[in-house]
Amino acid sequence: MSLLEIEPRPVQYEAEEQDCPARSLRVLLVCMPWAALDMPSLALSTLTPLVRDHKTVKSVDVLYANLRWADHVFSATEGRVGERHFNRIARGDFIGTGEWIFSSALGDQPGKATATPFHLKAAAQGAELEAPAEMYALAPDFVRQLAREIAGGGYDVVGLTSTFDQNIPSLALAGELAAQAPDVITILGGANCEGSQGAALHRNYPSLDYVVRGEAELVLPELLRVVARSVAGLSPEARTAELKAVSGLCWRAETGESRVNPPRPGMVPMDSIPTPDFGAYFDEFRHTEACNDVLPKVPVEGGRGCWWGEKHHCTFCGLNGTTMAFRAKPPERVLREVADAVKRHQVLDVLFADNIIDMKYLNTLLPGLGELGWDLRLFFEVKSNLTYRQLRQMADGGVTQIQPGIESLSTHVLSLMRKGVTGWQNVRLLRDCGSLAIFPSWNILYGFPGETWADYSPSISQIDQLVHLFPPDVTNRIRLTRFSPYFSDPALGMTNQGPSSLLSSVYGLPEKELEDLVYVFDSAPAGLDAESGERLERAMEHWQRSHPTARLVGLEEGEALRIVDERRRRAPQEFLLGTPLERDAYRSLLKGRKEEVLGKQLRESGHETANAERVADLLAEWREYGLIYQDGDHYVALATGLEW
Repeated sequence: MSLLEIEPRPVQYEAEEQDCPARSLRVLLVCMPWAALDMPSLALSTLTPLVRDHKTVKSVDVLYANLRWADHVFSATEGRVGERHFNRIARGDFIGTGEWIFSSALGDQPGKATATPFHLKAAAQGAELEAPAEMYALAPDFVRQLAREIAGGGYDVVGLTSTFDQNIPSLALAGELAAQAPDVITILGGANCEGSQGAALHRNYPSLDYVVRGEAELVLPELLRVVARSVAGLSPEARTAELKAVSGLCWRAETGESRVNPPRPGMVPMDSIPTPDFGAYFDEFRHTEACNDVLPKVPVEGGRGCWWGEKHHCTFCGLNGTTMAFRAKPPERVLREVADAVKRHQVLDVLFADNIIDMKYLNTLLPGLGELGWDLRLFFEVKSNLTYRQLRQMADGGVTQIQPGIESLSTHVLSLMRKGVTGWQNVRLLRDCGSLAIFPSWNILYGFPGETWADYSPSISQIDQLVHLFPPDVTNRIRLTRFSPYFSDPALGMTNQGPSSLLSSVYGLPEKELEDLVYVFDSAPAGLDAESGERLERAMEHWQRSHPTARLVGLEEGEALRIVDERRRRAPQEFLLGTPLERDAYRSLLKGRKEEVLGKQLRESGHETANAERVADLLAEWREYGLIYQDGDHYVALATGLEW
């Protein structure tokens, strides 16, 4: 029986109270900038059917204001500012450019973009702000028009989702709605509302009627019930009592004072989450002129949390917040969701939004996806110590891109991160991705307390041997983020210098409030000094420039191995590993070996001449020609195209 033949479990919801008003609320869910242009909001797509099926809701619409914004800017600038400018912000620059752009629409306009404190500080740090400055001037009119349209739509409730740079755009819209349509109830939720952030947002921005902290599937149905009863004439005393019972909710007392309810213990079971409805996004996308060159994707949620983070939370990682516990949907359900979405929307690019793949999917979901026989292009986030066999399973299932969280090629720095992998394993993964035509999207991070240039110089000295492998996308000094171990445990060595000064200049709130609200904090420089950081960045840029024309490929020729080297600009070189000992030794290094382990393995397999001296000579020769990578006492073969 295939996975598609397994009947999905019915989704169960808590029964509504019998005295709840029947289907009276008109609800609008809004996705503000800076959500990605090339895919629907998974949060709103998942909440849409939950809200639609709620017995208090008459109708639910979804507005992709991020797409509307792209068209607004594209038209106003006659195409000068377009998709590439939006992507630069949507993919996260961690300095708050997207927040600053919409600060011009939040409260009183502060004047010219170039005169604002954010622009002055960010420009001094080298930020490219020409296009953002144009958008800064356009944001107020856009927000006013958007609020006018929503106010005229007859909605009772407007729900906003906020992650990364969506805070101030959402706050600006909520503020304008409060001015134009004060009876409309506004609800804010999302990752930016986790923990103290949600409480700070609610008490500092009266235009937000409610803020949902934690997973909205647990909170929103209860809140809608109370809202509907309030609209129908629930007494203030009864309203207060019922709102107090909604776990994780920020709400206002009759006096206007902000109240914060403790979160509900436990997590939402993945198999109880509604199947996402992406229809509103694709309807809007088809009419968005600014996205003519954008290929849309279908986002899929297989799991939430991080199974590695549950055991060893990476020191710099602020993702997952209060929801680290890992859980995943049954593979048959995920397969059905993928198949249905691909058929309905005629899109082959599927992005799994999970922070880390459920390893059980390798033997369940991925074979099922492969059996569909479609030319799917799948994306997963993975741990970087995958074996060739595991990567092959992914490739056979349609995976063409992964985000492996490599972060460094230094084993010591990776241990400082608590990544649970080594530098040579990361190199091995990059090589195997080249063999299997899987594109790995990865970055180099530095600035970790306890690192020195000695951690980086061994890999830097071998960069010319690595240029045929996929290079890092960017090289950045780490930033101190809320929920990360570096943030919660100063003993790990990061010195918190307070909320990001750039974000502080945008919000204009007292520092104590910002300490509860922002995600990014300033910190004293750690690890590499500025000069060493620049040396590292230049080395990675060299890798990026050299990669397009570089190749190192291993070819099986009977009992021999031929390696073709086209990594340098001179004529290609070829190396023939013609003896059984040479061939078997190199093939053994595909997995990564210590010198003594390699010799022992070769002798046990019948190579009597594989004494310590002979093995050392082979490694020295291959190291000289750049055919292998050395990480401490481990050696890894670098030629792509070979299985192990």
